[in-house]
Amino acid sequence: MTTKMVSGSQEGIVKAVRSELWKYGRKIIESGLVVGPGGNISARAGNVMYISPSGYAFDDVEPEDYVGVDISSGDLVDVNENKKPSSEVLMHLACYRARQDVGAVVHIHPAYGIAVASTIGRLEAMFPDFAAYVGKVGMLGYVVPSSAELAEAVERKIVDYNAILMSNHGAVTVGANLKEAFYRAVILEEGAKIFVLSKILGEPRVFSEEDVEEIRNLGAEKYRTQLLKQSRQA
Repeated sequence: MTTKMVSGSQEGIVKAVRSELWKYGRKIIESGLVVGPGGNISARAGNVMYISPSGYAFDDVEPEDYVGVDISSGDLVDVNENKKPSSEVLMHLACYRARQDVGAVVHIHPAYGIAVASTIGRLEAMFPDFAAYVGKVGMLGYVVPSSAELAEAVERKIVDYNAILMSNHGAVTVGANLKEAFYRAVILEEGAKIFVLSKILGEPRVFSEEDVEEIRNLGAEKYRTQLLKQSRQA
């Protein structure tokens, strides 16, 4: 990767993006969606994505530590103290390149989500928020983390899904902004937890496609979903 400088006109936007990344990184820690230095997040700022630095836990970084990477070329744009972008940089770039509507990517290591992906291999909606915000979940078998092969596999899936569970690894969620991507991550893990508990008690009752469509068409759900998309872009 080569390194470029960010223009002066972008400084305010970049500052806001880094601040939002810092905030949601800490929310991810507080929600128990990662352990230690696991997981990574990014957000789009025009043609550049800002991504968490490699090897650092979310609560060990400051806003200025998030690394800028040109989405088209993969070149470093804005780096503090020679920090490297997350080892999953290729996977994040793949999401932005595949979908112009993606403004943020969240990659987590959720316990229940990994358990479901690595055993049952499917996760369906069982409560309204899951149906409204997450929808259908893409599933991937195990692929070596941080590899070009994983980035390519995610790129193929993310075209059709806003959430992906990866066997023996973790999850990826995308959104128009960090708030939407984060909410999807939280609801995805809650859905996995409910599914696991339901399997212990008996056979889960999952929503049919008609149930999901009915929920997504409710006026209240459309309003709440639109509010998320209109949240201040991070």
